Amino acid sequence: MKKFNLAYGVAFAIVIVLLFCMAFDMDDSVTFYGFAENKETEINMENSTEIKRIHVTTGQKVKKGTVMLDVVSSDLSVQISSTNYQIEELQTKYQLWKSDLDWRISQYKLELNEKTSKIQAEIDQYSAQLEQNIKLVANMDKGIASNTKLGTTSNPISLKIKALTKERNYARSIINTEISKLESERFADNNPLLSQIKSLEREQEYYETKKESQTIVAPSDGLVGSIQCKANENIPSFQTLITFYDESPTLVIGYIHEEHMLKVNVNDTISIFSTTRPGIENIGIVRTRGSRIIEIPPRLRKIKELITYGREIIIEIPPDNPFLQKEKVTLNLRS
Repeated sequence: MKKFNLAYGVAFAIVIVLLFCMAFDMDDSVTFYGFAENKETEINMENSTEIKRIHVTTGQKVKKGTVMLDVVSSDLSVQISSTNYQIEELQTKYQLWKSDLDWRISQYKLELNEKTSKIQAEIDQYSAQLEQNIKLVANMDKGIASNTKLGTTSNPISLKIKALTKERNYARSIINTEISKLESERFADNNPLLSQIKSLEREQEYYETKKESQTIVAPSDGLVGSIQCKANENIPSFQTLITFYDESPTLVIGYIHEEHMLKVNVNDTISIFSTTRPGIENIGIVRTRGSRIIEIPPRLRKIKELITYGREIIIEIPPDNPFLQKEKVTLNLRS
C-alpha cells in the first residue's frame, strides 16, 4: 500500500478552501493599497526672475503669509526702461503739438491785429474827413448846411464808416472764435496724448513698486517642498521656483487590481487603515478614477516581484486626518 503524500494533501486542502471561498464568499469587500498624498503647489513667476534671497528650507513648516523668497523680475528693468522711453516720446509729441498750436494761435492774433488795424485806419481816416467836412459846412450859409446833412446816417461817409465798423467787428469775431477753439484744445485735460502719458506713468509706478517689494509667500499653513532655485540665480518665466504642500495629506492615491476595478465607483466610501501603525484609520470618498490601466507600483503590490496592473483611484480624505505624507495605507470598500 502506497504511503499518503502529505504535500498532495495540503495542496488539495488549499484548493478546497479557495473553491469554498469563491463559491460562498459572503463578504463582498474589495481590498487594495495606496498612499497618503499632500496636494502639491508649484510656485512660479510669469516673468523671468532673479532670486535675491531664500528664507526657508526644504521640509520646513510655515504659516500662511510667511515670506519664502525675495525675488525681482528680470524683465522689470526692461519694462521700466521701455515705459520711460514711451513716456518721453509722447511728451516730445505733446510739446511739438503744443508748440504748433501756440504758433497757430499767434498767427491768428497777428492776423486779427493786422486786419482790425487796417480797417480801423480806414475808419479813422473817414471819421477825420467827416469831421473836417462838418467844420467846413458849419462856416457856410445855414441853408446850405441844412441841405447837405453831413451829420446824418444817410451821408456817404457815415455809411462807409458804418460798413467798415461792421467789417472790423465781423473779422474780430471770426478770428477770436478760431483762437478760442485752439486755446480750448491747447489746455484741455482730455487730450489723447496726455491720457496716454498718464496711463504709462501709472504703469511705471506699478513696476517701480513691484521692483521694490516683490516677495513669494506661503499660500497657506503647510510644508516647504523642494526649492528649485538658488540665491542670485536667474530663472526663466513659468519655471518652478519652489513647491509647497499642505501640512496634512488631503488625498489618498490607491491602485486597485484590474480584476476588481469595476467594483469601485465615484462617491463610494472607502475605509482607510495605516499598514504600519495599528489603530490609525479614517474614511475617504472616491473622487476620481483613472482613465487607463497602468502598472501598480511595487510598493503597493502584494508580491513586489510580481508585476500587476490596475487602475488609479483618487480618494479625498478630511484635512484633520492622522496620516503621514506618503504613508502606505490599506483601502477597503464594502458593498
